[in-house]
Amino acid sequence: MKNRISYGLGIYTVLFFIYIFTPLILIFIFAFNRGEGYVFPLQGFTWRWFIEFFRDSLARESIGNSIIIAVSSATISTILASLLTIGLIKGKFRRPHLYITFLMLPVLMPSLTIGIAALVFFRTINFPLGIPIVIIAHVSISMSYVFLIMMSRIEGFSLSLQEAAIDLGASWSSSIKDIVFPSLMPAIVAGWLFAFMVSWNEFIVTYFLIGNNSTLPIYIFSQLRFGISPKVNVISVLVALFTFAVILILVSAGKLNRRISPV
Repeated sequence: MKNRISYGLGIYTVLFFIYIFTPLILIFIFAFNRGEGYVFPLQGFTWRWFIEFFRDSLARESIGNSIIIAVSSATISTILASLLTIGLIKGKFRRPHLYITFLMLPVLMPSLTIGIAALVFFRTINFPLGIPIVIIAHVSISMSYVFLIMMSRIEGFSLSLQEAAIDLGASWSSSIKDIVFPSLMPAIVAGWLFAFMVSWNEFIVTYFLIGNNSTLPIYIFSQLRFGISPKVNVISVLVALFTFAVILILVSAGKLNRRISPV
């Protein structure tokens, strides 16, 4: 009986991964296909669509804007969320779970609601649409994700170790640099990367607030409005490779996090 169950689970696992990865494999194949259609047989290997994509000034501008927004929002949200997590978890707050509940709202709330609310707010105060308010909106979303990642690490960290270092003659800044920061670094790296990916992939909130600018998700949407362009396959390949790289970094950070035992 156990052998049958194991055999069935094995078949299910294989079918599951085939279902998940087959569309991605097809995207990789058609990104290098000479023809513009999505039919077999293939018409030959070509780099044409990659060359056309990188020659597209709007595509380059969209990638640049996405990088600026994602890096800025990830950095700001990681700094703010790290300080906030230390304050809530290690501070003397009454009912900290109430604050944590409010911090979870951006994770649970639909992006459509957040986008409309942000648009109404910035229109009310007459703040012009553009990249700066997109960064602000992304920070308000990604901070919650960074908080969740940092919370588990900070809960296992004892501030008494920093206090002991200060009692033994270390300055406050050196205790932060040599004690606190190295212990929290794996969670900080994981939180930053997760916040980067959240901002990089965000479409709805960005679409409401970006104004006349463009990001990569918005560029993809504009390409799909008039049919599926082969350049969309190129974008998918590049984003997939980038995502795989981020996943490898996150896995490495997770292994490092487990090696550094909580104090």
